[in-house]
Amino acid sequence: MKRLNKNNVPERVAWSGFGTLEIIIIIAVLITVALLFRENIIAFARNLINKVFRSSVYDQL
Repeated sequence: MKRLNKNNVPERVAWSGFGTLEIIIIIAVLITVALLFRENIIAFARNLINKVFRSSVYDQL
């Protein structure tokens, strides 16, 4: 929504609370996705940690 100031130049009107609702929705979606794919995320993290902290990485090459 735009309003004109003294010089007839459009000025943006701030909507308070609009960003808060978006952030809450984004957090809710991220939590839902994390809960749906919990087992896959845990398996991926374990696999990644095992690869990083393995004593010999050159064996796979």
